[in-house]
Amino acid sequence: MSEVAEGALFIVSTPIGNLSDVSKRAIETLETADLIACEDTRRTGQLLQLLGIQKKKLIRFDAHTEFKKKSKIVSQIKEGHKVALVTDAGTPGISDPGEQLIREVVDQDLNLSVIPGASAPLAALVASGLPMKRWVMEGFLPRKGKERQEILKRLASEERTIIIFESAKRLPETLVDLCQSFEEEREIVVARELTKIHEELWRGSLKLATEHYTSSPKGEIVLVIEGSSHKASVSHEQIIKALRKAKDSGLSARDASNQVSRDLGISRGKAYGLYTDLD
Repeated sequence: MSEVAEGALFIVSTPIGNLSDVSKRAIETLETADLIACEDTRRTGQLLQLLGIQKKKLIRFDAHTEFKKKSKIVSQIKEGHKVALVTDAGTPGISDPGEQLIREVVDQDLNLSVIPGASAPLAALVASGLPMKRWVMEGFLPRKGKERQEILKRLASEERTIIIFESAKRLPETLVDLCQSFEEEREIVVARELTKIHEELWRGSLKLATEHYTSSPKGEIVLVIEGSSHKASVSHEQIIKALRKAKDSGLSARDASNQVSRDLGISRGKAYGLYTDLD
């Protein structure tokens, strides 16, 4: 556990699926915490039981209670108590409750320590094969309306790799909206059930994704989408010429597509689609 003698807030990451991903430090922190603030006391109670941690004092701390409960938790910290903050899965504050409390602790200059661990957006990003140097996370899109359309329009010109959370139920609809707002050949990775038994990483263009996911799958979903390219316009003939040259040099479809994508500033999905049509 972190070397903090006085009261403090411990931001503890919990597994997103595979229990073995919990860190030794996270377990030690939960064992010694005076209070655990959690989204769902039942789920956290089950996690503690699986980890062999004896009954702890739990307080519900979710999207509906965060504003009301943050003052109580801050008071506990000021009194010298060690409070662990957890969510149902992953890292608190990342599209989960915790941001308001963390801000309050920082503003009041109280002790704070992070216990890093599993993170769905990072797991999806590094497994996607898409550029990782520059990326942006949007979280969950608004379900409908003008705000949703405005965000999609803004993301369509985003040059960094884009990460979006989505429920399995709304996945088909969201893929259609993305296909309509972005270039349909833009590459996307649909990461489903990360770290779990039925983990799946589906890769392809947005157009193919809409055709593949016509019905809702099961499980937790993270979308990783190729960023937009704003390089000078490249003609169809230029792309075909570059692909033929790459093919003649012995490169596979995937390697040729990657090379031409980098050289001409077009999406890998578009390059791959044109490569498969070569004579």
